[in-house]
Amino acid sequence: MKIRSRLKHGASGLLARFISRNNDYQGFWTLGVLYSIARAAPWRVELNLISGDVYPANKITTSVAAEQSAILRPALFKQNVAWNSLKRATVTVQFNARVQVGYTDIRGEPFVCIVELESVAGQSATVSCVGHCAAWAPGLFSGRAGYLYPQL
Repeated sequence: MKIRSRLKHGASGLLARFISRNNDYQGFWTLGVLYSIARAAPWRVELNLISGDVYPANKITTSVAAEQSAILRPALFKQNVAWNSLKRATVTVQFNARVQVGYTDIRGEPFVCIVELESVAGQSATVSCVGHCAAWAPGLFSGRAGYLYPQL
């Protein structure tokens, strides 16, 4: 399989895992928690999974970036892609996006999530999806058993 196909496979898997309702930060949906800290323009969260650089820089985004990096490494290893062969691995979420989502009876605003992987040789893969997300707020959503509030 070509390197671009393996990169795309890894990016698609990470994207599906990242936006999943099973992806949580301290018992609450990660996207909702991220949206709660990106509630002002430009309504964006950027995670660099190689360097660990994040925007906006805080404990939550740093923790989420480290977790996603730890998920991506073995996924790429299974695809025979060495971690040190990557030049770029980013996850970008644009909240409050001006995009059309196929369903409209869902709570929250539209978001666009983009995962980009690029090798040092120049091959790249970019995958994206759109959906709805409401920002986490105390008492608005219940967390997983044992969690009342995320440690912000």
